Amino acid sequence: MEQRDLVIIGGGIAGYVAAIRARQLGGKVTLVERDALGGTCLNRGCIPTRALVRGVEFLELVKKAKEYGVGLEVSGVDFAKMMQRKNTVVKTVVGGVELLMRENGVEVIMGKARLFSPSEVDVQMQDGSGQRLTAPKVIIAAGSSWRLPSVAGSEKMITTDDALDFKEIPRSMIVLGSGAIALAYTGVFAKLGTSVSVLERSAQILPGFDKEAAALLEREMRKDKVRVHTEADVRAVEEGDGGEPKIVLTIKGKDTTLSAQYVLAADERQSNVENLGLDRVGVAVTGEAIGVNRMMETNVSGLFAAGDVVGGHMLAHVALAEGRIAAVNAMGKKSEIDYTAVPRCVHTTPEVASVGLTEDEALAQGYEVRTGRFPFAANATATILGERTGFIKVVSEMKYGQMLGVHIIGPHAADLIQEATLAMRLEVTPQDVASTIHAHPTLSEAMMEAALDVTGETLHFLSANK
Repeated sequence: MEQRDLVIIGGGIAGYVAAIRARQLGGKVTLVERDALGGTCLNRGCIPTRALVRGVEFLELVKKAKEYGVGLEVSGVDFAKMMQRKNTVVKTVVGGVELLMRENGVEVIMGKARLFSPSEVDVQMQDGSGQRLTAPKVIIAAGSSWRLPSVAGSEKMITTDDALDFKEIPRSMIVLGSGAIALAYTGVFAKLGTSVSVLERSAQILPGFDKEAAALLEREMRKDKVRVHTEADVRAVEEGDGGEPKIVLTIKGKDTTLSAQYVLAADERQSNVENLGLDRVGVAVTGEAIGVNRMMETNVSGLFAAGDVVGGHMLAHVALAEGRIAAVNAMGKKSEIDYTAVPRCVHTTPEVASVGLTEDEALAQGYEVRTGRFPFAANATATILGERTGFIKVVSEMKYGQMLGVHIIGPHAADLIQEATLAMRLEVTPQDVASTIHAHPTLSEAMMEAALDVTGETLHFLSANK
């Protein structure tokens, strides 16, 4: 048998990044992927979703153009072309990963992998043949899959995989959940004219995000005629008039029904831990995920795991970090994952991004909290862009001045959150951020001003902390 240094099961973000890092460290690497390189994110998740979001952004730009003296009109939406553009983006990005594998010298085998022993991986090739790979170290990066809610009639629902293959704009849609993916699809189809209702079990949309940001986003969604129902408990999905699905549910304790052309389940995912041979080799599975330590090691020597298969955050950027850590340790060096500051991004209009604790979470943990807040309406670049809705909020504890969290709703929030993420990672204070010179005119000045506002020193807005 040909000996490798490392075999990686799964070619999603955690897997292909691990392969590149291991090659950089001199390892001979084989990666096994059963479907397509790039995994869920690149093929059926954040990349195609963000491509669709970009498509409908042009509808908003046309509306704003007249304010700048530019007369533009929308002659119509070519949905087929929008979907084709999404497919082109996916093909381009996935093609880039394929090129990276070749140029880094990673052997890629297309097939289904299963552990035979801690150092042996059986692969069922796409042509039906089999192959056994041997290596002293194996990284399991098998990702996750969409899961339908456990209610009667759930087979009548669709997932975002199905939505990515729509041939025409739906007339109506009910979206179950209000997480990042659910609200991205809500925004896309609402702006395309679909009648959209959102059902959320908790008391606010975007559970776990800042409640002020969530409330503002909900108000903006209602401008697109999105109907938002919180404290909604789905009991069953039945066949309604005309064959369309009908949801039986309670909203704030009141029984009701809702019907739509499609019911989209967008938020629930499960780790791919089945049919990997984990039980055969004794890998511990906690709940529905592989248990690992901070070095991404499983309980079995020589076996590592990374990405959605270990549960937790289930975010592409976290999978990337975990893949790098797993590869470094598999190649005999030492590195530990650091979850101190994990950003979250929601590609809606306006965008939402967050890192660290919300104000409510910080108070619940016993911190004495001071917040700084700055509205984009007071930022020159936001005014130039015509995107003045939103704010940046800095949550800080008073004893040591530690930044506990930063929450953004507004233009380019997903990009702006990186400064806050680095600041929290390095344990700097709001005063450190505030004293850092920020370029003008930029949106990033709003971060500086929000940090200044923690001590009531904001310059371009009347502080509530004075």
